[in-house]
Amino acid sequence: MTTPAEVTSRLAETVADAGSGAPLADRLGETCRSLLGADGVALVLAYTLPQRLAVCVTDDVIGRVENLQDVLGEGPSVDAYRSGCPVVGRIGAAGAEVAWPLFAEAALRETGPLTVVAVPVPAGAEVLGVLTAYRPGPGHPAPEEELTAHLAAAVGVTLLRDLDFGRDLELDLDCPGGTPTGVWAARAEVHQATGFLVARLGLPPDDALALLRARAYAAGLTLGEIARQVLARAVDLAPDGDAGRPPNP
Repeated sequence: MTTPAEVTSRLAETVADAGSGAPLADRLGETCRSLLGADGVALVLAYTLPQRLAVCVTDDVIGRVENLQDVLGEGPSVDAYRSGCPVVGRIGAAGAEVAWPLFAEAALRETGPLTVVAVPVPAGAEVLGVLTAYRPGPGHPAPEEELTAHLAAAVGVTLLRDLDFGRDLELDLDCPGGTPTGVWAARAEVHQATGFLVARLGLPPDDALALLRARAYAAGLTLGEIARQVLARAVDLAPDGDAGRPPNP
């Protein structure tokens, strides 16, 4: 990355390159990876909410990083979304173990040492999601803060100008308790399973989501996988429920 003007120019070229056939989110992700000098990036919207949606994951390593943060509810990207400030995580260094004990241990085991940079993607005064990038090894310097913030802001504007993303974001903000549709549909099962546990067990939504996360972590599954099992009645998370049973016919 060099200047804000170069960032804007590269993103404009990415949006204009519709003839490549690749989805806009994938083109944005690859452009961000190149501009940041990263090995891989992920772009995740509504990061800590049941409607959380990974719209771009460039490789398996960042995919595992994102899945661990989703399941464990902690990590640099979680902190970036909640604080609205960039966060650098050096997985394999002592500071990461203090800040995110579960995530740091699991990520080190699954991916090895990493430098993870998590930057909030703004939508006006709100945070739309998080752009997360990684490089192998814990000792890499963080990208220049001003340019990284400019990149994240430009990505947010680009997504909001895209017709499908704009419509779905507007629906979600207007009806936060409703069922996700459009691009949010990929996350609908987690949303539905959370609501199911709220109704069945009388839990607050945050506790119901925490229960899903705990079960997913214990079983080595993603939140989407455990949500599908709950909705299919293959897993009962009630205190006296069975650990698992065949789905209803």
